[in-house]
Amino acid sequence: MQLIAILLITVSVLTFLSGVTVFLGSRKEERGRSAWFLIATIFATLWMVSISLFLIAPPDWADTISRPVNWTYANAVFIDIALLGYIVWKQKYGKIITSIFLVLGVTLITIFLYNPSLLYTEVILSNVGNSLVTNIGPYYFIYIAFFCLLVPTVIGSLLYQIVKTRSFKKRGGELVLLIGFAISGTMSLIFNLILPLWRWDLIWLGPLAISTTIIAFYYSILRYRALNLSSIWLKILSYVVIMASFAIVYMVIFSIIFAALFRGSTPSIEVIILNFLMILIFLLLMPALNELNVFIRSLITGPKSNESKKADDK
Repeated sequence: MQLIAILLITVSVLTFLSGVTVFLGSRKEERGRSAWFLIATIFATLWMVSISLFLIAPPDWADTISRPVNWTYANAVFIDIALLGYIVWKQKYGKIITSIFLVLGVTLITIFLYNPSLLYTEVILSNVGNSLVTNIGPYYFIYIAFFCLLVPTVIGSLLYQIVKTRSFKKRGGELVLLIGFAISGTMSLIFNLILPLWRWDLIWLGPLAISTTIIAFYYSILRYRALNLSSIWLKILSYVVIMASFAIVYMVIFSIIFAALFRGSTPSIEVIILNFLMILIFLLLMPALNELNVFIRSLITGPKSNESKKADDK
């Protein structure tokens, strides 16, 4: 679980940086809409950190772990509401729909925070694995029903925006968000609401899928030049997000290969940190390596003769 916690925290940082870059790089007329995207990344970051703390919590954290557990349920609600606000806030009906879901979400979470036993009755911390005793009652089904109503609303709003827009840039980015959110929303419903009735070791897949969708959407924004990255700091942030995303993919592949070679065992923290630092160093050196590659190729091929230059001109 330590590897999963490190992966979630790393992805959460990239998710937050994506939101900050989108907000700061957006045009003035898009700044209000981009604020919703930033809010979604903030709650996604808090969601992953809360789940990480729950997964790695030792037994002596029994008196303090309830707060991260409560915020795990709360953060999940506001991620989807903020994404809905980002999608439809510019339209009048969008403001109404977002406000309705926001009021419902705040009411739902306020009741839960006042009485957490509505969703779970006990936190079990052990060396084998941490879990909760779920309270399968009316409130739990209301909580699930809220997402069953909110997620289709987000997907339907995205479909409407894709059909309505004539901008190739916006359509490409929102198509990425649509596909990613449909997959991640389904995964969150399964791994964070339904499957925990029997097992808790896979609850990290939901937030990881959501954050992957957000980072992929951020990449599509860069790909279709929907952001104004005139500031050097925004360019640096974008470079960090993209390079670190490649590093995370490498770490996932490394962990899978390690588990396959050593029969399901997980690498130690020292090995994980060393590999992560090595891939980061390699990615940071990529511009210099590209320049070195061009220099070596020029040495090997040599300068073109006048006859070859004339032939090229012809």
